[in-house]
Amino acid sequence: STPTRPAATPAARPPAGRAAAAFECSCGLRLLAVRRAVAPLHGLSDELRARSADALQPLALTHAPSELRPLVGAMNGLFSRIEAMLARERRFTDDAAHELRTPLAVLRAQWDVLRRARPGTERDEAEAKMTRGLARLDRLVAQLLALSRVESGGSVLAKQPVAWAALVEQVMNDCLPLAERRRIELECDWAQPAGREPLPLHGDAALLAVLLRNLLDNALRYAPQGSTVTLRFDELALEVENDAEPLSDEQLARLGERFYRPEGQDEIGSGLGLSIVRRIAALHGLDLRFERRDGGRGLRVRVGA
Repeated sequence: STPTRPAATPAARPPAGRAAAAFECSCGLRLLAVRRAVAPLHGLSDELRARSADALQPLALTHAPSELRPLVGAMNGLFSRIEAMLARERRFTDDAAHELRTPLAVLRAQWDVLRRARPGTERDEAEAKMTRGLARLDRLVAQLLALSRVESGGSVLAKQPVAWAALVEQVMNDCLPLAERRRIELECDWAQPAGREPLPLHGDAALLAVLLRNLLDNALRYAPQGSTVTLRFDELALEVENDAEPLSDEQLARLGERFYRPEGQDEIGSGLGLSIVRRIAALHGLDLRFERRDGGRGLRVRVGA
């Protein structure tokens, strides 16, 4: 009889083939996982790409994966800061346009009067009014530029130990012509105990000089002629005092508002000086307070921690 052969069995896959198949499967799964992981990023990119330049509303956090929430939160914070900056710029532009319109109209009218004025007293008076108008406009533009520079900075530019004595000497020299013109005595009182530093502070000397200059300039302009303006330092604060007419509670509350000037002022002013002081003080972590002097007359401005 013919001998029988065993049935043939399928050949087993070599080990190398099994490894290649496993690698392909692993790569496919990893690619799928990566695509699923970056899908929210693609969605975020599409949403940002579809926005207009001024669309700064925050991104939704509810559907963002936990891994992306810190990124989305940081972007929302950036959007908020940009929106605040743009709001400041729009407010500044609106305020500047509003405040420049009046002095320019006055100058135009004064120029018309000056052109028609006859030589002599009439022309001299017209020239004097024109000069005062130009001085007011020059001061307003300078204060607007200073306010813009201060408000554009979110933090103090340079932090160094402040040498108050040198700053006071510089600022008082700057304010001396105004004090002499109005016959006002300008004095400085270092009220801290011997051996103690007045108002120890790390800050930006240039900005603090602007703060002091505006405080003294404001006090000199609104003090009665022949009176005294005092700059006083102690360990916790600096103060500027004058002997001006008493202000009402409403007027005190409004000091520091942009372009606000109490009625009945003869001196040239823009109403921006104390706004600049408030902003510089805030950048240095200092508070600004307005109060009546003891006895109710005069004004005391205190800048301190």
